[in-house]
Parts: sequence; structure tokens; C-alpha cells
Amino acid sequence: MSRHCWMCVWSSGESMPIIPISTARRNRILLWLALGLLVGGMIWASRRVLLPYVLGLVLAYVLLPVVNWLDRHMPARLHAWRVDRALAILLVYLLLLVLIVGTMAFLVPLMVEQVNALINNWPQLASRVQDWGTRGWGWYVRNIPQAWRQTVETSLEGLANDVLLALRNGVVATFRTVFSTISFVIGLVVIPFWLFYILHDESRVKAGVIRALPQQLRADVECTARLIDDVLSAYLRGQLLLCLFVGSMAALATLIIGVPFAPLLGLAAGMFEILPYVGPILGAIPAILVALLSNPISAVWVAVSFFAIQQVENLILVPRIAGRSVRLHPALVMVVLVIGNEVAGFWGMLLAVPVTAVIRDVFKYLYLRLMDEPLAPDKAMASVRSRQEVQMGV
Repeated sequence: MSRHCWMCVWSSGESMPIIPISTARRNRILLWLALGLLVGGMIWASRRVLLPYVLGLVLAYVLLPVVNWLDRHMPARLHAWRVDRALAILLVYLLLLVLIVGTMAFLVPLMVEQVNALINNWPQLASRVQDWGTRGWGWYVRNIPQAWRQTVETSLEGLANDVLLALRNGVVATFRTVFSTISFVIGLVVIPFWLFYILHDESRVKAGVIRALPQQLRADVECTARLIDDVLSAYLRGQLLLCLFVGSMAALATLIIGVPFAPLLGLAAGMFEILPYVGPILGAIPAILVALLSNPISAVWVAVSFFAIQQVENLILVPRIAGRSVRLHPALVMVVLVIGNEVAGFWGMLLAVPVTAVIRDVFKYLYLRLMDEPLAPDKAMASVRSRQEVQMGV
């Protein structure tokens, strides 16, 4: 029996052998597939305790450019002693610690004051809401026919039950997943040390993975990894900057207008900004409701200010920050957000946009590599990036 089997591509009625697969190579491929299935199964089985490490990888994406920049600007003597990388990571850790402590020292007393004010004003706010509800119910009873009211009430009752059930299940599942295992707590403790090794040995880990692959796949895997890294890292950093901008501007706007609990409302607006396009709308709702309860006129100004913030974000910041990593049409983003929510809930909505951008770029690269006259890996990579620049208007 022949030692080689041949893969054939049919073109113009003729078969053309392109890749000889020896028995040894086939066995290596099967070995890699078995290893991939084993690792994937272990990750899936332990997914509940891997959240700290996922957060660590996200933090590594954010901190890696800073570490690399500090590493490049270290004195030559530290490079000669091979302590430059470790010192760069420790400096980043120190800067991050100072930033967290400073932020907490400023925000915690402010948040405690705001929460206390909310508790103290809660009877007044509840009375005002009850008064509005009584007036609205009276108008509803006087103007809506009995048959329509019964249909509406039945639908609202079912919707309320579904929402409460979903919230209860979500909260219970979240607490059970996050706090039920000791492994999660251990993961939180070891994350700084684990992150140190990831940042310190990042280049050697990449080189080791590449060397473990077959020679024919190394260039393609390296180019694909660079495409994925370009999109994900830029998207994460861009979203963090947008969240910071929107949260700060929302807190400042509500503070100037005189809406109560401005820092809390700004924090909520910044957190909702994680969700693209729909996040600004969701972030504006709490501020408008609070302003409506305190002073209905100020609710109009809050809506105008949030609209202005969103326009500044969409016209100036998004093209410069998020646009360089995603470059997806808003209509397509709306569709993928719905699909992501249907497939994986909140996490699906959170990851739908960057995953779509990654699939788009990897597909373009693989298409160029699988043409009848395929481009070389470096040329295919350059072609994908040049198309990205055209889409950005560069």
C-alpha cells in the first residue's frame, strides 16, 4: 500500500495533487485533534471556575502594550541583566494599584453619601411615584374599554412574571457560579501572579506554540493570531476609553443640571456603554427617570445632554477609537447583538461585535490563501490590512 495519499482539487475537469499526507503526518494531525478535544473538554467542564483567568486575559490585553513600551525604554544595563521585563511589569502593577486606590478613595465616600441620600429620600420618591401611578391608573380606567384592559393586564402580568423569573434565575445562577466554589476564590488570589507570568513570558509562549505546529501551518497560524489580536486588543482598549468618557461626561452633565445621585448615574451610564449602540440608550434611562422624579423639566435637559454626549461619541470618538478595530455597519451591529443575545444572553451581546469582526478578517485572510492562485501569508495579511485602511478612510 502506498505510503502517501493525495488531496486533490478539481479545476477545469482535471485533478491537481497539492498536499501529500504521509502516514506519520496523518497521525500527528490526529494527535493534535485529540489533544484539542481533550483540552476543550476540560475547559468546558471547568468553565465555572475559569472566570478569574478570563478576566486576567482581558487585563493582559489591556496592560501588554504598556508593559512592552516600558520594557523598550528601560536602561540598557537592565536589559543586560535581564530584569527589564520584570521591572516593567512591577511598575505597571504599582501604577495600577495607585490608580485603583486613588479611585476608590475618591469614589467610595461619594458613593456612600449618595446611597445614604437615596435611602433618606426614598419615602418622598416612593410617594411621588405612587401619586403618579394613581393618576395614571385613574386615566387608564376612565379611558380604556374593559375588554382592552383585560387583555393588556393579562399580557402585562405574564410579562412581569417572566421578567421576575428571569431575574431570579439569573441572580441565583450568578451567585452560585461565582461564589460557590473555592477554586474561584483561589483563582482571584493567584491572578496577579498568573498575570505576571503571562506578561513576562508572552513572547516565549507564542514562540513555543508556533514551534509546536507543523512547518506548513506556522505562517498561517501566526498571521491569523495577529489578526485576532489586532481586533480584540484594540476593541477592548477602545471600549474602556469610551466607558470612561461616557461615564465621566454623564456624571458631569447630571451634576450641572442638578439631578440627585449624579455619580451613581454616571457610573451606570459608563457600565452600560460596554454594550455597543444600545448601551447609551439604556444608560440614559436611569438618569431620565431620576430627573423626572425630582424635577420634570430637568428630565428634558438630561435627555438633551445624553443625546449630545452620544453624538460626540459617535462622530468623534467612535471613528477614532472603536472604528479602527470593528468597522461594522451599525445596521449589522444591531443584527449581531440580537443574535448574540439569543445564543448566549448577556455574554453573547458583549462578545457579538468583536467576534463578528474577527470572523470577517479571518475569513478574508483564508479566502486569499485558498484562491486558485493563493497569496503568500505575508501578502494576504497585507491585503487584509490594506482593505481595513480603505474601510476606515485612511
